[in-house]
Amino acid sequence: MDYLSDYSKDSESLYRTAGLSATHNFNIPINGDNRITYGGSLLKGISTNGILPILHSQIKVSWNMTLRGRMAEYSAKEGAIQMFGWGASLRLGKEDEPSKWIINFDSGHLNSHDVVEVSSLQAMAVREIVWNNFPIYFGLGFNILKAVPYESGGIRYQGNKEIQTNLILIGTVIPVSEFKVIPQIWFGSEFSMILLNLVGTF
Repeated sequence: MDYLSDYSKDSESLYRTAGLSATHNFNIPINGDNRITYGGSLLKGISTNGILPILHSQIKVSWNMTLRGRMAEYSAKEGAIQMFGWGASLRLGKEDEPSKWIINFDSGHLNSHDVVEVSSLQAMAVREIVWNNFPIYFGLGFNILKAVPYESGGIRYQGNKEIQTNLILIGTVIPVSEFKVIPQIWFGSEFSMILLNLVGTF
């Protein structure tokens, strides 16, 4: 079950996976009098084993700005993972004429005990396209992370890593009863992830 257990402690794939998981986000409008979304996500690296479950919440603070937080914590026989993060989305344009562009900023931290500790920052511009009343989100962005691997016995390794990852996002929103399902694919030159989000609004 451990999301990071299949990697070498010197693997850049491990660092990218951890950094992108800690800054994972999705775009969903909070319409009408609703102000809060809540839900969960499952993240899966296409070339890796293990699934990382994440809890999410977002709050609308103005017509064009949303603040959000995320967390994950679980244990497996290989160890424990703790993750938390926060971010903001800004929709461009005017209230009576909003833009189709959304700017996302996110930060996060993931700690897999005795394996690696990762802090990351992410910025992304997302364009909403409606095709036959079907929303499609296409995004371009980058993730900058600092990884601190551990040696045996939980000792911090001094050869810390700093990595920038350029990424592309493709996703959509599918209404299901009172909830929305948000499938996504994130990919770049050296990684790929599938994400499935289930979100409610009130």
